[in-house]
Formats: sequence, structure tokens, C-alpha cells
Amino acid sequence: MGCRGLWNLHVDGKWYRFYRTRGRISPPDDESTLRTIKRLCDKPDNLEGWESVPFPSPIHSNLDYVYTIDLDAGTLTISSWSELDGSLTPSATRMELAKIHEASSKNHQMVGKPQHMFSENVCESNKAQAKKFATFEMDFGIPTPMNELQGRFFTDLVFIWRFYIDDPSTWRYKSPVFRVLCSAFLRLAAWDFEVSSDCNVELPISFASIPLWSYPDGDVYWFHEYLIVLQDEVVYKAMINGAVSKAKSYIGDSLLRHHDVRLIIISPRHVAFVELSHEVVLASKSLTFLSNYSATHCSSGFRALARVLTSNCWKKPRAHREKWPVNMPLEIFQMILHELEPRDAVAFSQASFAAEQCYYASESQFKNIDVRSFKSSIPCCGKRTGLETHDSAVGKLEKDVRSELEVLLNRFNCDSPNLPIYDQSDNS
Repeated sequence: MGCRGLWNLHVDGKWYRFYRTRGRISPPDDESTLRTIKRLCDKPDNLEGWESVPFPSPIHSNLDYVYTIDLDAGTLTISSWSELDGSLTPSATRMELAKIHEASSKNHQMVGKPQHMFSENVCESNKAQAKKFATFEMDFGIPTPMNELQGRFFTDLVFIWRFYIDDPSTWRYKSPVFRVLCSAFLRLAAWDFEVSSDCNVELPISFASIPLWSYPDGDVYWFHEYLIVLQDEVVYKAMINGAVSKAKSYIGDSLLRHHDVRLIIISPRHVAFVELSHEVVLASKSLTFLSNYSATHCSSGFRALARVLTSNCWKKPRAHREKWPVNMPLEIFQMILHELEPRDAVAFSQASFAAEQCYYASESQFKNIDVRSFKSSIPCCGKRTGLETHDSAVGKLEKDVRSELEVLLNRFNCDSPNLPIYDQSDNS
């Protein structure tokens, strides 16, 4: 049985990719592999059949090898799969191109022992320089039907593009893949998209698929009135300091003198929330944003992010600033949103604060969907607390629905974003 794989090439600051129709490729110890490497080193301008790509493709479950030739750095990286603690994990062997190019065709054994790839070692800040932050408490409230859909879409999105996230060579702070997928996660958490059946989407997603949607180039940018800061990590207080410094450099001192700025700090694995003012910095405890289980279980970090971007749990309500000539109950707004086309529903929510509140509390863009369970937005460990209330997976709910949701959210959820927010100064 033949091998499957693809080639990545980095030359003059640009990325290119080549693969055959069925992904056939020669193994690393094959003489044809060595000839291909030498040809690319000798004639890097001869790229007939290669396609220009925004970033390199990672190892995929359907591939055996991925060869990444970086002519700018003078290295060859061979990505493959190897066993670690009883499970397959991406591994890589990196070599200097100069040594390979000088190798004789009679001695083309290139591959040494694969090295397992781990997330990059981040943030070497001196802990003595870390400032102490005041306690920041936030009540995320009860999730809405839209939040439940967001949680399920999140796991689907992670599952589809997991080969980019599982590979540490692409899922790292300095990789453009991190910025691309962060943009998608933020858009999903804010429900900032239009549901349409007219899109020509390439399906199914395969090893050749590339996330090509637009994304901000920088590490700091505004999104739905929040300042997004992309950071290598946010687990320790010294890392929060780095994100706060980047935010202050971006916005300047004049804005902080008159307004508080709310930061959403996202790293490849965690998310944190910071409220920045001229006098004080309030920081939350970091929450898990992506883990090995995110393709099947919605993370606490994304649940918190969705509540922040679709509710008034962190920002002040604005519906009272809107005046209508007649009394408009919320049920009327819900009926209007339900009858509008998806694009019109988005426009209506952007034109009215009251409509926006109803828009985020329902799933108006989906006409025939009724959310009846909250397994993604209210996960439960199944343990009883002595309040004689059960999770829906254990038994029937016994009290008023709203009261039970509060109990489930605050008592049953072992990994709930509704947990108290701690003083970041306790992190070491």
C-alpha cells in the first residue's frame, strides 16, 4: 500500500503547496523524495503544478507524511504520526537542507527518530515584574437557546478543522492559522454571520481544505466594542501584564482617561477577560478555550465568550435608551424577528437595541429549530448537591424551569464559566 502526503514550500516569504490527486507520495527514505528536495533547492522558481497558499498545511489523519521545505530558513521538516502514551500524535523530524543537498543518492536515509511536537514554550517574563490585579467578578447568567446552538456549532467547527488545531506546528501564537480560526471563533461567539443556503462551500473538508475567510492582521483589534488581544498564553499574571501593555500601546492614554476598556485576551489554549481603566486593572481567571476534548464538548472558555458577546453580563444594557411611540412588548419583537428573512433579521437587530436583545435570546435565523436541551451550554457532572434537583440526563426536572437552570448552572457545572472570577495575583 502506498503512502499519502503533500509538500509545503516556503520561499521568498511565500508559501506554496503540492499534492497529487489521491495524495500519493513517496516515503522519506525513497530516492525520489531526495531528488525532489534537491530539485527544489536548485530550481526554486520552477513551481509548475504548485499552488500558492496563505500558510502551510498540517499533518492530517488521512496522510502519512507532510514534507515542509523552508528555503528561507534552510530546513526540511518531515511531519508524520507516532505513538505517545497509547495514542497517535503528530511528530516531526527537522534537518538542515544543506546536509541533505550534499547527500549522495546512494545514501539517502534521511529520517532520524521522530520528535514529538508540543506547544511552544511561551512567556518567559520575570514573575517579579508581574503586577497584582484586583478581583473581577462577572455573572454570566443563564444561557439562551442561541448560546446552546453556538456551543454545538463550536464543537462542529473544532472537529472540522481539528487537523490545524492538533498540529503544534500550525496551532501556535505566531502562526496565521491561529489568527484565522480566532476570527471564526469570535464571529461564532458573537453570532456575527448570516445563515444562508446559497453559499458554494467545498465539502467535505479534507486534508487539502484551507480556511480562507478574512481576518485581522494584527494581534490587537476592536470587535463588537471589545478590544481583542491575541497572546501567546494567559495562564499566569505575568502573561496578563504583556497583554495589558499591548492594549495600552494600541489605544493610548487619552481613551483610558475617559472610558473603561474591556479586553478579551485569547491564546491558543485559554481565554481571559480584563477590565482596564485609568486607575485599576481587573482581571479574571483564565478559562480553557481549546483542549483535546473541544471537538466533542464545548469548552468553558467559549461558553463564557459567547455570553459576553451576546448578553449584557459585562456591558451595560442599552434597551432603555430607546424610545418607541407605542408600548412594544418583547414578544412582538420576537414575532417580527421570526418572520423576517435572515439578512433582514440581522439588520433589524442592528437598528434597535430592544430587537438586538431579543435577537440574541432566540434562534430567529433558524425558522424550524426549537432548542429543548442545553447539554452544550450547561454541562453537568451528574452529582447531586442535596437540593433534590437532578440533571436532565439523570432524571426529570422537578421545579420551575428557570429555577432549575440556575441550580444546574451554579451547582452542577464542574467546568462552568459562571464560577467566581479570582484575583489574578494568586496565579504563579
